[in-house]
Amino acid sequence: MSSTEPSASPGVSKPRKPETYFWPLLTLVIVILPQVLVPSRLRVGPTIAVPIVEAAAVLILLGVAAKRGPVPRAARPLILTLFGILAGANTAAAIRLVIIVMVGTPKGHPAPSATRLLIATGLLLATNVVTFALLYWQIDGGGPDARLGTPKPYPDFQFPQTGTEGLAPPDWSPRYGDYAYLSCTNIVAFSPTDTLPLTIRVKGLMALQSFISLAVLVVVLARVINILPS
Repeated sequence: MSSTEPSASPGVSKPRKPETYFWPLLTLVIVILPQVLVPSRLRVGPTIAVPIVEAAAVLILLGVAAKRGPVPRAARPLILTLFGILAGANTAAAIRLVIIVMVGTPKGHPAPSATRLLIATGLLLATNVVTFALLYWQIDGGGPDARLGTPKPYPDFQFPQTGTEGLAPPDWSPRYGDYAYLSCTNIVAFSPTDTLPLTIRVKGLMALQSFISLAVLVVVLARVINILPS
């Protein structure tokens, strides 16, 4: 029986669309706005360096999105470096917050209230999630463009969809949302959940992210509980 419709060749799948940069941009903007809009009298951290680096990341991602094509090879090291600086700035902000809670504020400055500490904790954890999601998204398998075209033979993460047949289409590859979920669960569980790190570099990043989350949650929230009236 003949058909007028062209038949697909066995084993050949339709080309996948390039990943949109809308969601990475949106999550960055969401974490920047509170850092800028929350009055200084209610903030303990992060420092102004964090939103500045985040704004630079937004500009670069906007440039990539406007190009509507693969990220230039020369731009990828810049993107990774910027995201790495953002992770370092967020780590420094977390250390500063923990020091303020444990050692106290400089002489002549009032101790931060429970409200200020809770706001600082929320800002740091939100930045933690987005920062490491961006890093995981750009590092795994050479980045979103490499995963779409010719991914590296050994990925940095094993997702359930890539480890078990039948859970997703054969040409499935993780998108930014998958890395955002991975980042979110890592700061809550302090360990991998459904997605496993396979390389030393992402194991180190996940460990750093967990330590930041653990220090902020344990030290700051313990202080908040002591401040709150019984």
